[in-house]
Amino acid sequence: MQNRAIKVEKYSRTVVSRILFVLQGEVERIKDRFAAGLISGLIAGVAMNFIDWAGYILGLYDERLLDWAAVVTLGRLPDNSAEVILAQTEQIFFTGFLGVLFAYILPILGSRNYLLKGWIYGIMANQSLYALAIVFKLPNLTVHTFYATVSHLISASIYGLVLAYLLKKLYQNYSTM
Repeated sequence: MQNRAIKVEKYSRTVVSRILFVLQGEVERIKDRFAAGLISGLIAGVAMNFIDWAGYILGLYDERLLDWAAVVTLGRLPDNSAEVILAQTEQIFFTGFLGVLFAYILPILGSRNYLLKGWIYGIMANQSLYALAIVFKLPNLTVHTFYATVSHLISASIYGLVLAYLLKKLYQNYSTM
């Protein structure tokens, strides 16, 4: 058991060190567009959730981004810690999927002004999800407070910018996008 704990600790340090290398600009470039998009999306998803959780903890609003994943999966808001963890994990993996989509859409749009394109992508993904929630009348997601809406717009902006920045840093063939 102790041996397994050591392996997990070493793996955690490796993941953290790779994230720090990305942020410092010293990164091993990835040849696979899918993997680069997924990793960029996952990290950008974590960044967007920092903003979301900050607003929630400060009491500005009650609607979290993870609530969207919970309603889609459970059909309701999470009731306990296990459901919150499940919904948060699903929400972050969804942002990874959105990162993959962006990695495949960007070559069509061209890589010039990639930060602007990432920002618009984040905003459009956010607004599309809001619209889908209203159209399909998802429980607890059809009416939003002002602060939750503004916070999610800021979170989506952060997501799009971080996604585009990391994709450029990670993807080896970025110049061909």
